[in-house]
Amino acid sequence: MRVQLVRIKKTYAKPQGGFLAIGPRYPGVLSDDGLTVLFTHPGDAQWTDVVPVEHLEEAPEAAKPRHRHRR
Repeated sequence: MRVQLVRIKKTYAKPQGGFLAIGPRYPGVLSDDGLTVLFTHPGDAQWTDVVPVEHLEEAPEAAKPRHRHRR
């Protein structure tokens, strides 16, 4: 098992009480069969979400900051 940074796609239907949001990068652990990724809430290790890989995209780099004031 290895930890990788992934983003949640818009196709993911968040379950009631889930903590994952569309857009941000989350560290997740790919399952041994490669079909799901396990996410653990950083503040509470007992709070987890399991997401199928078809609802994820790899996101190794952070989003680039937007320039709000151009001259």
